[in-house]
Amino acid sequence: MTTKTLSILVSCISSTEAVALSLASFTNLPENLECEIVIAADSEMEKAILALVDEVTPLIPCSPTVLPLSQPLSNARAFNLAAENATGEYLCFLKAGTQITAESLQPLLTHLAETPSTGIAAPLLICPQSGRVQSCGTTFTPSLNAQPLFASFPATHPAVKKQRTFQAVPLNGMVMRTKTFNDANMLDTTYKTGMEILDLCCVVRNNEQTIELIPQATMLEPDTSSTIDEDDLSIDTMRLNDRCKGCFGPDKHRIAKGEGYQFAISPWLESYMTLTAEREQELNEQMMQSPDPSTCLALILEEPLWQTGYVQLAAYLESTGKFEEACGIRLLQTFFFPMLPLYRKLAAVAEAAKNESLLEMANEKLEHIDNQLEDISGLTKKAAGLANWARKAKETELQELYEGWLKDLGLL
Repeated sequence: MTTKTLSILVSCISSTEAVALSLASFTNLPENLECEIVIAADSEMEKAILALVDEVTPLIPCSPTVLPLSQPLSNARAFNLAAENATGEYLCFLKAGTQITAESLQPLLTHLAETPSTGIAAPLLICPQSGRVQSCGTTFTPSLNAQPLFASFPATHPAVKKQRTFQAVPLNGMVMRTKTFNDANMLDTTYKTGMEILDLCCVVRNNEQTIELIPQATMLEPDTSSTIDEDDLSIDTMRLNDRCKGCFGPDKHRIAKGEGYQFAISPWLESYMTLTAEREQELNEQMMQSPDPSTCLALILEEPLWQTGYVQLAAYLESTGKFEEACGIRLLQTFFFPMLPLYRKLAAVAEAAKNESLLEMANEKLEHIDNQLEDISGLTKKAAGLANWARKAKETELQELYEGWLKDLGLL
């Protein structure tokens, strides 16, 4: 065993406020954990971060090391720099702003110690503001878009609490052996849109190691949004396809079915999960037994894919002038169910609430959808290709879904 059991690597390329949150959370580190903390930060923030380190060091098991990171800034470069200076047998990757809890690390370390075949162990990532899931693993849609599984589900939902094997997981919060990371040649810093984690997961799996989500391990990851350049995304996608051809396949629909959900597609071919008609009706009947807003909210928390619940609760809030609260319900509704009428409802309630940022977001989404629907030939080609793939892969339900889309347009 090397000098320390665990090296906690922190990438700080955004703000000192973010790294302060992570540092404060290190008071949750077990006192008996042999660990070190290595922070790779924008060199312009080095002085401010050193001051934060001085404040928190007396309260945590070890004194963090701060390494200055030069331009160009990226999480991949920051983590690689921190890893090069780490001495632990295991590495934990944290983006600044992420907070560990008392339950964060031990389940991940225990799993890796007891399961040599596992290459990466990842935690359940939870939004601290809402208590909802940020990610419990990465899944792939039929069109191979990478999506976080059960994002925005309540973190207490039974489907979230299951240990699963994935093709990929988010970089944030994952733990792996230092040897595994070095054998994979660390993170590829060529990517500009975060796809380096998919590349790394592909290498790990090609080395015949698994990637596991351990839901008993939880970390708090705040809501953040960043704009991705379309040209960078296109270049990164081509690079990933070239380096990891055939490594990833559609799996979100299988997980959805395994949890009793159905798979659906929007007119612009965006896929999403829904309840079965029977489950939807069951919840409707429960609501009728006690028809009030608190019952409606409780049932939505129990089953976040209950479409009728969102309609009823949002309508009640809007009818009583509680437009700001209605914005939250309408936003969740559109997140789970990408439908044009729902985005229009979101824009309307955002305007009533004078929520300019949400109104702008809703209008941008509506414009994006309109642009997609104008290219009906492109959508038709995509649907036909996915239907053909589903037929060859013997994915009968997906085949019927995409062929149904084509039939609705009279093209099949």
